[in-house]
This record gives sequence, structure tokens and C-alpha cells, in this order.
Amino acid sequence: MSLPRVGLRALPAEFPALEEWEIPLDELPGDRPFSMARFTVAPGGRTPPDSHAVTEIWLLLDGRGTLHYGGVPHEVGAGDVVGFAPFVEHMLLADRGTPVSALSIWWRSS
Repeated sequence: MSLPRVGLRALPAEFPALEEWEIPLDELPGDRPFSMARFTVAPGGRTPPDSHAVTEIWLLLDGRGTLHYGGVPHEVGAGDVVGFAPFVEHMLLADRGTPVSALSIWWRSS
């Protein structure tokens, strides 16, 4: 039996210093109750402020930075897992001199 592998698809650049990749889960069999993406923020860059109707978690893959969650800054780094409630604004700054990469997983709350 072959191992199903899912590649990353680069998304069009919408914001300076931010690279994003879609993880196309539709290539795998079965239902997909969540969506995933990977992103990297270049040194000195940031994600745009974001809030949405979904619940989201990030697994920080590498780097260190400052995550603003609900207007409060928090230092985060590789290995951290952080969660966002629906409609709470969040923004990540790569303000420690290195890129910051994360895996994002989100789903609709019932």
C-alpha cells in the first residue's frame, strides 16, 4: 500500500514579508473537518491583523516573535502551540531577527 502524501501549494503573495502555503487536504480520502496551511513571516515582518468565525491553532515550527492576541503581546517561539477563539484579533510579528514559521489548523465551531 502506498503512503498518501500531500504537497504544499504556494498561495499568491498578498502581504509583504509573508509567505503562505495551502495544504490541500482534498487530496486525501475521507471527510476533512478542518483546514490547514503553513506560513513564514520574514524577519521584521508581520501577519496582517486577523479575526474570523473559525477556531484556530498554530504550531510554531521555528523562530521567535511576538503574538498579539486580543491586543495583548505574548512572546512565542518554536514548539509553542497557541489557540485562537473565534472573532479575537491576532497578529504575529517576526521581531526577533529571524523568520517565524507556523502550521495553522482551523475549523468551524459548533
